[in-house]
Amino acid sequence: MLGLRISLRGSVLRSTMRTRVAAPSLLLRPMGLRYNSTGKSSGVSEITTQLPSIEELGNSASEVVSQTAGSVGELANHVGYLESIGLAQTWYWPSDLIQHALEITHVYTGLPWWGTIVTVTLMVRLALIPFYVKSSDTIARNSHIKPELDKINKQMMETTDMTEGQKVAMKRKKLLADNGIKNRWLAAPMIQIPMAIGFFNGIRHMANFPVQGFQDQGILWFSDLTQADPYLGLQVITAAVLISFTRLGGETGAQQFSPTMKKFFTIMPLLSIPATMNLSSAVVLYFAINGSFSVLQTLFLRNKWVRRKLNIADVVQHPVDPAQANKGIIESFRENMAKSREQAERKQKMQEKEMEMQELSKKMRENQHIKIIQRKKNKSL
Repeated sequence: MLGLRISLRGSVLRSTMRTRVAAPSLLLRPMGLRYNSTGKSSGVSEITTQLPSIEELGNSASEVVSQTAGSVGELANHVGYLESIGLAQTWYWPSDLIQHALEITHVYTGLPWWGTIVTVTLMVRLALIPFYVKSSDTIARNSHIKPELDKINKQMMETTDMTEGQKVAMKRKKLLADNGIKNRWLAAPMIQIPMAIGFFNGIRHMANFPVQGFQDQGILWFSDLTQADPYLGLQVITAAVLISFTRLGGETGAQQFSPTMKKFFTIMPLLSIPATMNLSSAVVLYFAINGSFSVLQTLFLRNKWVRRKLNIADVVQHPVDPAQANKGIIESFRENMAKSREQAERKQKMQEKEMEMQELSKKMRENQHIKIIQRKKNKSL
């Protein structure tokens, strides 16, 4: 009985302590809660006990994806987007420079990416036209003195005497100066090589990333610029225009290719079709536009009225040796290799003779010095 009383007293005591502790907590309730006459809380929201359905989760996920895509698309319309994704990191490397030019043109003109590639390609080629004009004039002036120049070049290749070679070189230099020829302009079109490499690498990296908009901002049958042309239409256009401007005289409109070289430049563009069939449409689009501009530039520089207005000399056509015309590509290649080998051997012989002359001159100076010393000794005696 005593144990029962003690347990009852303990339970009463614990219940009393709970009541005393709970009473002050009523004073700590939020001031913003008000209770109506019925005793129900109108400000406290009910806790849902049900999980959202799969359809609701799918709708919310699609909304998040669309919002994210919209934000990325908006970012792609601002300068600096390419740099933020790891492209266009410098302003001096050709591919980075081309990527900057493409991004600036795309943002400030609002053109789709296919139009941006076309526009930047044409702008770069237009900027290079003055160099091609100078190169075309130099080639034409060289054609006027081709027989004399070929004779002098042959003499330079055949001579093995250093003094004679210098005389022939001076004769060649005088011939070029009298006709106003500066052969450094022949290398002017080579400026396009780093630009072409920059376009190729820059656009290829943008398509492989891929940059936002490349998937749906194509045109005609190549709407996706990240994928290869399914019909090889761009590849065929590129090959056709390359063959055309080669037949017309190159990009300067003044080159005189031999029949063998014309055959070579006819076969090479055809081989480019399978070589570029797996490249993205954006890259091959650049090839097609660049080649098409080359044909237009060739026709422009071949026009007599244009050449007269730009003070470009006319090209003189010289008869082609039938023996040279009937040679095949392989035979011509072997002949050129043999000539290069002979020229290298002659240069080596000339260098050896020059070294011998230097050694002989050195010994003569030493002998003269010895003789002078002996004369001084004899006078002192």
